Amino acid sequence: MVTTDVSPDEAIRVQNTEALQGGPAETRLKRHLGRGVYVHDVHELPNGNLEVTLGNASPRDLSDCRDNDNVLKFITLRDVYTIEAENTGQGVYLIDVPDRNAVIEGIDEREEEIKEKLDFSMAQAIYKHVYDLPAVRTQLNPILQILRAARNRRGMTVSRIDENQRSKNTREYIDLLSNFGYIKVEDGEILPGERLQSADLNEYSWDEFGRKFLGDVVQRGYVTIRDELNLSMLGHYQKYSGAYYFDAVQRGKQDLWLDVDKIVDNFEELHGDRKDRLYIQDKLGELASVDVIRKDGDFVRSEEDIYHQVAQGTPTA
Repeated sequence: MVTTDVSPDEAIRVQNTEALQGGPAETRLKRHLGRGVYVHDVHELPNGNLEVTLGNASPRDLSDCRDNDNVLKFITLRDVYTIEAENTGQGVYLIDVPDRNAVIEGIDEREEEIKEKLDFSMAQAIYKHVYDLPAVRTQLNPILQILRAARNRRGMTVSRIDENQRSKNTREYIDLLSNFGYIKVEDGEILPGERLQSADLNEYSWDEFGRKFLGDVVQRGYVTIRDELNLSMLGHYQKYSGAYYFDAVQRGKQDLWLDVDKIVDNFEELHGDRKDRLYIQDKLGELASVDVIRKDGDFVRSEEDIYHQVAQGTPTA
């Protein structure tokens, strides 16, 4: 929580950048904006003023719940707010202390960016695993039907697909696959697009084809499928796996063990929703069954390949 014990009305006077980073000016900013706020970067603008970029650091418990190695790490958020320090022309720069709420808003925005990147990285890393879960395959089946229709080249028409699918999003699925080059529509007929034409489809069995090309579609169009087409399963399992992997990536420890209670807390922090422990336990069991995580009783750790994929796409301190 941000607290203050000084008045921000008087501008901060600075004579050099050393006074900003780790100096008296930074101390003043901390008093008004919060102890986690720090000066991340300072550089001179063409007009002679200084651009001062603020960051924020907050402690996070990243202890291993099974090995009981207690670790507290400061998670840093960079570029949460930018101030322009006015050059008075007398070797002195003046900084107006920013409004606390504006800085808090910047911190919140950066946290949301990290959560979104975690969500996207998790979706890409685990899709070909959760494809085997019935709920996911059922919800994505209408898209797979269209891909298979194009592969088979048997004169499947848009109207026939539309009549046979129960989904209300058939036309949107067709547009999505067409936009990404998987299919094309000519005179109402669904045909292979460039991406299917360029692949040796004889390499893939019926099931391998679904896993390969539906996986490609998810990776390219994840946000559209999740948000605009409202396929909730694509925004489902990565939330539960992300509640574990966020800590593992921030700790930089692939074999970090967390217990279910810690993951329940992480899920609430990341998504603002408190789930029952038994519900989380059930979801973790599903994820373990398709090798997204490893589970040992009430303890969970990462799968190495998933960890490295998520770590590449998720910012850390």
